[in-house]
This record gives sequence, structure tokens and C-alpha cells, in this order.
Amino acid sequence: MKGILTDTIVVGIDEAGLGPILGPLVVSAAVFSMPAEKISADMWDVLSDSISSNKKHLAGRLLICDSKKAYNSSIGTVHLEKTVLSCLKCLGKNPSSAADLVEVLGSDSSGKLAEYPWYKNIGQQKINFNADEISISAGAFEKNLGKNGMSLIALKSCCLEAAHYNELIRKVRNKSTVVFQIVCKLIDEIIHGTGHKNLIFKIDRQGGRTRYAQPLRTMFGDMELKVIKEAENLSSYQLSTSYKNVRIDFEVRADDIYLPASLASMASKYLREQLMVSLNGYFLEKCSKLKPTAGYWTDGKRFLNDLKTIAPHIRYNPSQLIRCR
Repeated sequence: MKGILTDTIVVGIDEAGLGPILGPLVVSAAVFSMPAEKISADMWDVLSDSISSNKKHLAGRLLICDSKKAYNSSIGTVHLEKTVLSCLKCLGKNPSSAADLVEVLGSDSSGKLAEYPWYKNIGQQKINFNADEISISAGAFEKNLGKNGMSLIALKSCCLEAAHYNELIRKVRNKSTVVFQIVCKLIDEIIHGTGHKNLIFKIDRQGGRTRYAQPLRTMFGDMELKVIKEAENLSSYQLSTSYKNVRIDFEVRADDIYLPASLASMASKYLREQLMVSLNGYFLEKCSKLKPTAGYWTDGKRFLNDLKTIAPHIRYNPSQLIRCR
């Protein structure tokens, strides 16, 4: 990245919940500032005193990796929670409930969530964590970042629930296009919400698409666009104005290669899991014989069938609960 000034931020963007038929789709961004000489460095190596990408031998360090490696049904959200809450602590934010989490992650959907009966009580859904452990982890991470001239400057999410997801699908008729629109919304918010001149975005490949020039021109018509590369594994673009230089890389496995994208993946998954706790709690409170669902296709279909056969007395709006695709 020769020529990039020290006034630079690196942003990772990734989603969770693209495949399920129940529960929200969440897209998040993790934003770091860093000096020019560290832009091409492996952040896991640079920050190895406080973080690791491997669950083994953490020795008190934070786990930052693709959420699919950080989470499974047996260990639950323990790693997601510690990492996301520690990073939010670095930003001076201390959510104690699911509602707080939605708010501090800056999701503009907090008002829309109130339309869903299963989210009406997320303010009472407490997040239980060891405050001292979070403070220690956050302090070590923040110190490690500062020692290397870096800082975490934002962690934010966009949350799209079923009814609003279905509404967008009806308009564009393509799931990947819906995700791309949310990604561009985050990009736009970050570009216009920071005084930094140079911005680098690392984003996981959007489906099988390799060409993004035309939709980027549509989304960012006030910026000059240059295609740097469009290849099988990496598509790179430069957006610029007289006062902003923006590099956008869509790369296969970005959430496994770049720490900011991994952190975004974990934030997305953690927020989605908190909202799934609320969704499951709502239905199980009305019928204890129901089993919770993760919302993915097979299990989601099983849950919907159970609602019909085990708990037919529970009334709900299908368009609010079930995604159309």
C-alpha cells in the first residue's frame, strides 16, 4: 500500500445468518486505525501478546477468528461474548442486556425489532459476564494496540429481521443483492463518519460474484471508481474524491485472513445468537415441549413443523418469522 498516509483506517466487514430461514441477518464492521507501516502486517502476529486466532493455548488472550471457528453448539457463545464485550469495552461501551447490545452496536433496527413480539422483552434479557475478566482483556488489547500505533475505533452492526428482509427480497429478488446493499450502507456510513482520508475495506466475497464495478458505481455515484483487479479470489476497487481515498477488496475467505473481518464476523454472530435466544424464549415460554432452533434450513423447518403439531395454539405472523428465501 505504498503512498498510503498514516491517516488510515482498515475496516473488516462480514455477516452472520445468511443461510437460515428463521432469525436475523446481521452484517457488521470492525474499524481500526493504524500507521502506514503496519497496514500489510499480520495483525495476529503484531498483537500476539493479547490475542490469538487459535482456541488452544489462549492463556488469557482474546480469541479473534472467523465466527464459525469460535462458535459451536457445545461451547456456545463463550468466546464470542468475551471478545465482543472486550472490544466494546475498549470503545467505552458496556452492554448489560440484549437491548443494550443492539444499541451500542449502532444497529438502526432497534426500533424495528420492537415490531416483533419475540423481541419486546430484550431489555430484560441480561448478558451475564465477568466484568473483571472483560476489563483485563480489554485493557491488554487496548495497550497492545496502542504500543503498535493502532486503535479500535468502531464496531457496528446492521440487523435485518425476517419481515424487512422479505421486503427487500421482493424488491431486488436476490439474496446476495440484499447483503451487498447492507454492506454498502456500512461502507457509506464509515466513509462519511470518519475524518480519516485513507480507508481500506476487507470484505468477504459476496457469493460467487467477481465483478462489483457497476453496483459500486450505482451506490457511490459521487466518487470516482477505478477497477484494480477482478479475479477468481480477489476483486479490488479504488473509490476517490478530492479528500478521500477508499480501497475496497472483496476476497474469498477474508473473514479468515484479515483480523478486522474476523472480528466483524464474531460481532455479527454474537448479536444474532442473542436475538435467537430471545426468539426461542418467546415460543418456549408459550410451550415448554418445543425445542429451541438455530434457524438454519433443516432445523428451522423442524421448528416450524413443531409449531404446527405441538403448539398449534401459538399464533404468529409468518411473514415476521419466516424468510421467503
